Amino acid sequence: MTKFSTSLTLNASQEATWKVLSDVAHWHEWTPTVTKVEVLNTPEIKLSNRYKVFQPKLQPVEWKVTVLTPPSNFTWESRSPGMHMVAEHILTSKGTNQTELTLTFAFNGWLGSFIGKMYGKLTAEYIQTEAQSLKKRIESS
Repeated sequence: MTKFSTSLTLNASQEATWKVLSDVAHWHEWTPTVTKVEVLNTPEIKLSNRYKVFQPKLQPVEWKVTVLTPPSNFTWESRSPGMHMVAEHILTSKGTNQTELTLTFAFNGWLGSFIGKMYGKLTAEYIQTEAQSLKKRIESS
C-alpha cells in the first residue's frame, strides 16, 4: 500500500466546512485539481453514491461513497483490476470556529503499488492543493 496524507486547520466551523467539502458536484469551482465531476446518482452525498471525477493529467475515475458520517467524514473508493484506491476526507472540530481537515489517499493492490509510486509526487501535490484550496474557499466566504 502506498499512502499520502495532509492536515491543516481551517478558521471555520465543522458544519460550514462540511457544507463545501461534501458538495462533491461543485469541487471544480474551488480546486484546480478537479476539472469536472459527473454525478452518477444524486448530487447530495449519500452512502453508495457514485461520482466520476475528472482531473488534470489523470484519467477520469469513478468513485463510490463507502463511509459517510456527516459532518465528520466521508470515504470513497475506486476499484479496477489490480488496484483499489481509497480517499478519506476527515473533519475534526477544534472549537467554535476552527476545524482540522485531514485528507488521505491510498493505492492498494499489486497495480496500485506501481501506480502509487509512479504518481506519488502528483498525488501528494493534489491532496495538498485540495486542502489549501478548501481552506481558501471556506475562509474567504
